[in-house]
Amino acid sequence: MRLFRIGPEQHIENMSGMGASYRDGARWNTAGVPALYFGTTPSVAMLELGNYVPSPRDLPDSYRLAVFEAPDEAIETWPVDRLPDEWAEFPYPASTQQMGTQWLQRRERLILLVPSCAVAGGMENIAVVNPLHPDVSKIRLLEKHGTIYSERMFKGI
Repeated sequence: MRLFRIGPEQHIENMSGMGASYRDGARWNTAGVPALYFGTTPSVAMLELGNYVPSPRDLPDSYRLAVFEAPDEAIETWPVDRLPDEWAEFPYPASTQQMGTQWLQRRERLILLVPSCAVAGGMENIAVVNPLHPDVSKIRLLEKHGTIYSERMFKGI
């Protein structure tokens, strides 16, 4: 499966899971539990990034959109109907952090597909990758793109 990640070029290939979500926690992991977050499409990765920057025009020049290949057989999916009612709220609820942390700690699968909060109704997914799973080394970088958003987008911002 293809996975998409946007970040500083010097960290884009780092699969340790020791970034901001490790330090602060995130929707699917508590602080101190390593996790990696990817989009399942380039557009989901771009929309998810929109939750953290006021404008895509503010992205540093060092940011890249990276395309990765991951094993298809190591995937688990949680559809919206399996999640608590408040799964998409912000700030993210303790319930999703607990669910995701338990999944990460079991280390049964490499990838957990969950609905994206950046897309209404959970109609698209993100991928939570377990950096402690033995298959994390099978995730391969395929390409990096320096242009992330079209220059036509967000002209009014």
